[in-house]
Amino acid sequence: VYLSLCVCVCVCVCVCVCVWSDFSGSCKGRCFELKEAEPPSCRCDNLCKTYLSCCSDFDEQCLKTAGGFECSRERCGEIRNEDYACHCSDDCLERGDCCTNYRPLCKGDSSWLEGECEEIQSPECPAGFVRPPLIILSLDGFRSSYMKKGKSVLPNLHKLRSCGTHAPHMRPMYPSKTFPNLYTLATGLYPESHGIVCNSMYDPEFKAHFRLRGREKLNHRWWGGQPVSHDSAHTCLSANHRRDALHKTYYVVVIPLERRILTILQWLHLPDDERPYVYAVHSEQPDTYGHILGPLSNELDNTLRKIDNIIGHLMNGLKQMNLHRCVNVILVGDHGMEESHCERTEYLSSYGLDVDAITLIPGSSGRIGPKNANTSYDPKEIVSNLTCKMPNQHFKPYLKQHLPKRLHYANNKRIEDVHLLMDRKWHVAMWVSLRSPATCGFFGDHGFDNKISSMQTIFLGFGPSFNFKTEVHVFENIELYNVMCDLLGLTPAPNNGTHGSLNSVLRSPPYTPTQPEEVTSPTPLAPPSEVTHDLGCNCDDEVSNTHTHTCVFSTGQWIESLLIHRTTLKKVPRDFLPPFPTLIFQCNVTHLPFGRPAVLFQTSYTQLCHSDYCSGYSHVINMPLWSVPAVSSSECVRADPRLDHTHTCNSYSQEPDVTHAFLYPPGHFLQRDVLRRYTQENNGINVIMGPIFDHDHDGLRDTEEKIKEHTLGSVFIPTHFYSIISSCEKLNETLDECDGDLRVTCFILPHRPDNRESCNSREDESRWVEDLLKLHTARVRDVELLTGLDFYRSAALPYTRVLALKTRMRTFEDDV
Repeated sequence: VYLSLCVCVCVCVCVCVCVWSDFSGSCKGRCFELKEAEPPSCRCDNLCKTYLSCCSDFDEQCLKTAGGFECSRERCGEIRNEDYACHCSDDCLERGDCCTNYRPLCKGDSSWLEGECEEIQSPECPAGFVRPPLIILSLDGFRSSYMKKGKSVLPNLHKLRSCGTHAPHMRPMYPSKTFPNLYTLATGLYPESHGIVCNSMYDPEFKAHFRLRGREKLNHRWWGGQPVSHDSAHTCLSANHRRDALHKTYYVVVIPLERRILTILQWLHLPDDERPYVYAVHSEQPDTYGHILGPLSNELDNTLRKIDNIIGHLMNGLKQMNLHRCVNVILVGDHGMEESHCERTEYLSSYGLDVDAITLIPGSSGRIGPKNANTSYDPKEIVSNLTCKMPNQHFKPYLKQHLPKRLHYANNKRIEDVHLLMDRKWHVAMWVSLRSPATCGFFGDHGFDNKISSMQTIFLGFGPSFNFKTEVHVFENIELYNVMCDLLGLTPAPNNGTHGSLNSVLRSPPYTPTQPEEVTSPTPLAPPSEVTHDLGCNCDDEVSNTHTHTCVFSTGQWIESLLIHRTTLKKVPRDFLPPFPTLIFQCNVTHLPFGRPAVLFQTSYTQLCHSDYCSGYSHVINMPLWSVPAVSSSECVRADPRLDHTHTCNSYSQEPDVTHAFLYPPGHFLQRDVLRRYTQENNGINVIMGPIFDHDHDGLRDTEEKIKEHTLGSVFIPTHFYSIISSCEKLNETLDECDGDLRVTCFILPHRPDNRESCNSREDESRWVEDLLKLHTARVRDVELLTGLDFYRSAALPYTRVLALKTRMRTFEDDV
């Protein structure tokens, strides 16, 4: 989590077990020092308030709020007053402690806001600066739609957005809470990976609770990953040991935001061998008033104006120091804000649960666990008892491993077994409150599904390293860590982002990603001389007698289809069939316009080509790793004579809970209706589908050994199926004509015994299937990690744009 006032690179934070017992020292001359005093001596650094370790005169010596934080006409040329935080005296420029508006107000210079947008071709830094410093300012609860208020409310933010690089919005991680997302920004990891899974959580191994207002959160054991501050410690001349500031950085509300900005500017004045190169400051606003007033309240404009004014302080201060063409600035939010009120609350006591046997983390993302280790507790029974119980139920209960894969919220012991995915605007609590709704006290909240529009937040990048007047596509906040490392000349630690996918934000990206090498190529199979297998499956007579195998080959200038009849297959001369490379080439041209998916693990598979579809058939799991079907295809089950048939229809009849599928999946409503409509809407589409095996719900492809642990008889059971649908971004161009970006829709669909996730699943498919698809939308990158495949290898796009494409996710939300 970010510092309320921090220098990420040069602050070392002690473990919370340290005890400061002597507070009698003084902070005079030590305010916001970069080196912490060791216990038992008292401290004067920016985190001493968090650790209750400040010297007794810290407020008097360091906060100095009496004079305010700006010059006024009356203060210009004042006699220096050491009780003020900043000065307007004639010597303040020389001493480097002017208020940020000193030059515009007292010397007649133009402010930063008054200047025109200037393209900065390269950093213009004073002597001694090894590289451009990076300042990261995070704004708590800044809903992206606030930017629509424009210049009248947010003039400084508007200029930063217009003159630098921005995204329409940035997607937070789930749950859309502060601590998980600030630490994700610092590490590039999902909350399930770095361990801060919510603002409140319980660790069954530690047998301890992490809470916003508790001291336990200061313990290093909760914080995983490697923050950018740790990485950057090795590039700071003053850092001689690990600086894990972002491990332990919290709100210090008693230090005004203006004071924090001034401190960063003062640190930039430090000598070369002491000056840090990365700084982060966190504003508690507009979150606090967003909760109190609600995100749509006009009264919130006053809070937003104050924040924007303080951002103006920062930019004026940089200009006053002649650093405004040197320093890189990133402004981000941690999450958005939704309308919410305690009148919209679901109560578990109304669902017939034994509420005395469970615990609930209440609010916008409910989590249910056992009361204690001795409590009788069956997560599956709880989910069953909460599923589709009320006509207007405002949550979906899940076992955590059954949550939509895009949430990445299962692989951590701190995430309870049962999760309630709440409808937007709704909360969950244990018991009906006796408090009157009139005393509710809030009209806004966050923590909801991270794809909904109200949870989106902002990204703005400004400075010599960022592109000028550039808008990039929406992205997830896991991607920013790699960008920050690039700005600081660091090699990123392992993280969940995709390095290079955000190269479009940088003027001269230092990292050039390369396409991964294929590990396993398909094994060629020669066309068969005769059919030797009978699957024991029934098929319509007309279809079964018409064709058994279809292949495509080239003759002259056109492509012919050869129907090989069951009765005549053995009569076809082998030398009449096209050679295998020709067959594969024509198949790839027809069905794989972006190239054959590469297999990035050791296995054995064959590429099967037909007129209606193409697939990569695995000899290990006896099903396709991927299939590219035609939008309209037969549902006849028949033998492919090129394959060994370990499984027949009789194999499935012996397993009542398992049925056969197809080498390509016809998909019923998806194939019959959804894909047909997408084809019409997008002037043609390409579809690729296949199975996913993630039995340990870690978001990564299961090994073949683990897959074999989860079988029914000899049949391998996928946990999910994926579908990737590609079309041209320009709706008037077909895929063959497409010369620009692609539009991608991706789904990761659960493979479970029933469809109780959709309460109306007994109705016609048209009434619920598409809603289920939208709930399980995903990124192509998620599919790649879950399958070990690499897609779009021959797309006519630079590789960095391919990576950006893979990391996008269609949310099916209205405009933010």
